[in-house]
Amino acid sequence: MNSQLQLEHDPGPRPKRRASAYDLAKVAFFAFGFPRNAFGSIDITSRCNLRCRHCYYYAGPEEDLPHELDADQWVARLEELKRTSGRFPFFSCTWVGGDPLIRRNVIERCKPFFRHNAIVTNGTIPLPNWPDVTWYVSIDGDEEVHEYVRDREKLFRRGNRGGIYRVIMDNVTRNRHLGITIAYCISRENVHCIERVVKDWYEAGARHITFDFFTPVAGLENDAMWLDYHERDAVIDTLVALRRIYGDFFAIPERVLRLMRSDRCRDITDHCLLREKSFALDASGASKGKCVMGDEADCDRCGCVVPFYLHSLVDRPMIMGDLARAAVDSSRQLLAAMRI
Repeated sequence: MNSQLQLEHDPGPRPKRRASAYDLAKVAFFAFGFPRNAFGSIDITSRCNLRCRHCYYYAGPEEDLPHELDADQWVARLEELKRTSGRFPFFSCTWVGGDPLIRRNVIERCKPFFRHNAIVTNGTIPLPNWPDVTWYVSIDGDEEVHEYVRDREKLFRRGNRGGIYRVIMDNVTRNRHLGITIAYCISRENVHCIERVVKDWYEAGARHITFDFFTPVAGLENDAMWLDYHERDAVIDTLVALRRIYGDFFAIPERVLRLMRSDRCRDITDHCLLREKSFALDASGASKGKCVMGDEADCDRCGCVVPFYLHSLVDRPMIMGDLARAAVDSSRQLLAAMRI
C-alpha cells in the first residue's frame, strides 16, 4: 500500500470516457488562451434548505442578501449582456446560490444562453433529468462529518426524514446516467475522511470527484477550518497517491494538484485567471466583483480549485511535460507487455 494512504484501495474497472466537445474546447484554450468572460457563475437564488458551517454565501446578515430576479428578468438581463458586451462569448455558466435547484424553472429558461452549463447543488433536492448539464454535488466528509458540517442541529431530519448523506447517496445512485461529480471542500474538520469518501462515492456510481480547500471569508467565524500550507502539501500528497490509483475518477489532472502546492499557489492566486477572465452575477443580476465568492474572500489563502484548473489548461510547459511523461509511461507499458 502507498505510504501516503491508510486504507486499501482496489477500484474495479470502468468504461473509458469518450471525448467530448469540451475536450475540443480545451485544445483551443491551450492554443489561444481564454477569451474574457468565457466562464461565469450566476447566483440564481439566495435561498437554501441548509446552512453549512463553511458557506461563504451566508457569511453576512441574511437580510442583506440581494433580491432575486424572476425568470423573465433573468432572460432580459442575459439578453442585455449579449447585446451590450460585444465580446461576451457565453461559453460556460455555473449555476450556484443558495441551492440553484430551488429555481430549476429559471435555469431551464436561461441555460440555452450558454454552450456549457454546470449546476452545483447540495444533493438533497431531486435532480432534473438534464443530461446536457454537468452536475456537481457537494460532500463535506463521511456520513458523520457531513451531517455535522451541514446539519449540526439536525433540522433536515424533521418530518421523519433521514440524514442528508443518505438522501444524497440515493439521489446520486438513482441518477448515475447524469454523470455526477462529487465536490469535496477540504477543511480541518474533514481532512481525515478523504480516502473513505473517495471509496464510498466511487462505489456509489459517481462519475468523478474533485477537491478544493476551504477559503476563509470575512464574516465566517470558522477560520480554524483553514489548513495551513504545510498541511495542504501533505493532503496533496495523499490526493496525488489516490489519483494514481483511481485515474480519471478524479476530475482534475495531477498538474492541478501540483499548482496548489505551497511553492506555486500564491503565484496562481496573485494572477488569478478566474478574476481576470470570468464573470460572477448575484441573485439580482449585479456583478459580484472579483469572483463567485465575492469581495470578502481571502485571496491570499484561496483554496478554490477553479483558478488552478484554469491555469492548468493554458500552462503550456506543464502540459507538454505531462504529455511527454505519459508517452514515456505508455512506451514502458508496451515494452513490458511485449516481454510477457
